Amino acid sequence: MFETLWLSCHVDYACRHSGACCRAAWPLPVESRVVPSIEAAVAHGRMPTVDGSVVWLQETAEAPEGMAGTFRLVDGACVFHVARASGDEAGARHCAVHATLGHEAQPASCQHFPRVCLVDPRGVRVSLSHFCPTAAAMLVDATAPVTIGRGPEAVPGGGVPEGLDAREALPPRLSARVLMDLEALTAWEAHVVNALAGPSAWPGSGEDVLSHIGAQADALARWTPGGAPLVDVIAAFPIPDGVPADDMPAPDVRAPWTPEAAWALGREACRAPWTWPALPANLAALDARVVAPAWPYVAPVVRRYLAGKAFGAWVTYQGDATRALAAWLSLALTVLRVECARACAEGPRPLDRERLLTAVRQADLLLVHYADSAVAAGALLTRDGV
Repeated sequence: MFETLWLSCHVDYACRHSGACCRAAWPLPVESRVVPSIEAAVAHGRMPTVDGSVVWLQETAEAPEGMAGTFRLVDGACVFHVARASGDEAGARHCAVHATLGHEAQPASCQHFPRVCLVDPRGVRVSLSHFCPTAAAMLVDATAPVTIGRGPEAVPGGGVPEGLDAREALPPRLSARVLMDLEALTAWEAHVVNALAGPSAWPGSGEDVLSHIGAQADALARWTPGGAPLVDVIAAFPIPDGVPADDMPAPDVRAPWTPEAAWALGREACRAPWTWPALPANLAALDARVVAPAWPYVAPVVRRYLAGKAFGAWVTYQGDATRALAAWLSLALTVLRVECARACAEGPRPLDRERLLTAVRQADLLLVHYADSAVAAGALLTRDGV
C-alpha cells in the first residue's frame, strides 16, 4: 500500500466546482472506458450538454491506445460544463458528468486536476496546481505552519495516480557524478519546506531563504562518499539568523533569475499550442510602485507558494535534487513576482488579496501547465554550470 503525503495547507482539498479547469480551453482527453456510460446518459436525456447537442466527443484519429478523443469545447469550455438546476446560485455551473454519473465516470484528467503527483519507491507525494481557484485560496488564506503529513489517496479509488512515476528510475542526482539516497531526499525535502514555511521557518524574505537554500544545495552537491551520511549533513545545517554563522555556507553567489532570463526559459519550455505571455510593459516601474511596497506583507504567502514548489518537485528527478531544485524555486519566485505586477497593472489598486490570488493562479498556469517540466529541468541544469 502506497503512503500518500500532502502539505498540511492542501490536505483538505476538495473540488468546489469553480470551473476553471472546464473553461481553460484545454483539450480534455477521454478514455474509451468512460465512453459507454457517458454516451448512454446523453442519449437517454439524463445528462445535458451546454448547447443541447448529443454530440459531445471530439474524436481524434491520432489518439493513443485506450483514448477515444477529447470532450468537445463550446466557446472554450467543456461541453459538459453546464448551468446548475434552477434555484441554485444564479449563473453557477457544474460538471454534468460528475453530477449525474459520479466521480468514477470522469476521465482521468478530470479526476486528477489540480493534483500534481510524484510517485517513487517512497510512495505518492501530492501537490496542487494553484491555477485551481480553490487550491489558490487554500494557499493564500492558510495561517498555520506548513508541514508534510499523510493524507487521503490522491484520486479516491484510483490506485496509483498519474504523474511523474519514478518507481523504476534511479534515485535523484545529488551532483553530476553522485546519486542521492531516498532517505536523504526525504530529509532534504522536509528541510527545504520547513525553512520556507514550516514550524521552524527561517527569518527573512523569500529571497533571503532561497539564498541560504542555494548555498546549502551547493554544499550538498559537493558531498562525496566516505564522509558523514547525507542525512546527518542535512540535519547539521544551522538555521540562519540573518548573519552567516561560521559553519553556515556562504549565501548563494548565483544571481537570482531576472524576469528577462525567466521569460526566455519560459518561451523555450512552453508547450504547443500555448504561448508564453510577454513581460508586462514598464515592469521595473510597475513593480516599484505597486508590488515592492506590499512584498514584505505578502511574504508568508510567497513562502508557502515556494514550499509547494519544493514538495514533490519533479525537478528532483528530471534535473537534480540540489542545485536544480534551488534554481527551480528561484525561477518560481521570479515568475510569481512578475505575475503580481501584471495583476496590479489591470487597475489602480496595489497588490491585495484579490490580485495576489490572480498572480498565484497565473504563475502556476505558466509553470505547471504551459511549461514542459523536462525541458525546464534541462535548462535549469545548464544555467550557471548547475
